[in-house]
Amino acid sequence: MNTERAYLDRLFTDGGMVELCHMAHGRLWPTWHSNTDSLLATASRVSDTGNLFTTLNRIDCQALDEHLTGRRGHQVARTPDSCITRYCRIFFDLDPQRPIGQSSTVDELAAAQTRAMGLVRRLAALDWPTPLMAMSGNGWHVMYRTALPNNAETAEMLKAIYAGLHGEFSDDEVTFDRAVRNPARLCTLYGSMKRKGINHPERPHRLATCQVPSDWRQVHPRQVEGLANFFARRAAPIGPRPTTRPVVALPEGGRGNYATLDVVAWFAAHGRYVGPLAGHVHGVRCP
Repeated sequence: MNTERAYLDRLFTDGGMVELCHMAHGRLWPTWHSNTDSLLATASRVSDTGNLFTTLNRIDCQALDEHLTGRRGHQVARTPDSCITRYCRIFFDLDPQRPIGQSSTVDELAAAQTRAMGLVRRLAALDWPTPLMAMSGNGWHVMYRTALPNNAETAEMLKAIYAGLHGEFSDDEVTFDRAVRNPARLCTLYGSMKRKGINHPERPHRLATCQVPSDWRQVHPRQVEGLANFFARRAAPIGPRPTTRPVVALPEGGRGNYATLDVVAWFAAHGRYVGPLAGHVHGVRCP
């Protein structure tokens, strides 16, 4: 649990207060905590059933108090997006395709891990720092530290990034989840058991684990903006070619020592490099 405790300590340092959610028997029980010991004590009391999750971003305590006061007498309420002041984490979730309501097999989990590692390499090529990586129980998480205001501009940037990465990393084997970008998003409590479906030897319940980088640096807002702009430009519709200029075919031949040609660097320099996939395979956009 030492690694998971280190993760929680950093979460409280960055976020101030953390909501813990216990989901069991079709119901949700939220509690709010100001330190790791308090959260873990509550988690241990309820960990025998259901699943445990936490918030990731900074909560406005006064706004939350007002929200909860206004909800008295109604169904259980948890932290709304409007009570988040700042994004402390950029959270990416890669899940293998599998039967609904069931845990992953070993092979399915391995496919999600391979895809997550490809995502990390993709962003490392853009000088994003080393992220936290976690096995969520049924898939893999990639988590970057950040400090972005919860406003319309950040929402638009994240929308572009998640849509772009979904297009690059989702297929019929693994899904990059576009829906986990909202400010009050819940994330698996690492160190807790993830229970989905029947605990079967081929599809077992697993303990969620994480690997916290020794130097877990923040992604600079300019890096986030740069990636968002890249995907926004790529998603922009391309108009018809102008008819006043002839279309000239690119020559098929060329000169030079192709044995020393850095193909990845060429595509990157021309804005056509998508990122590493698996093994020695790279994604590019056709020039």
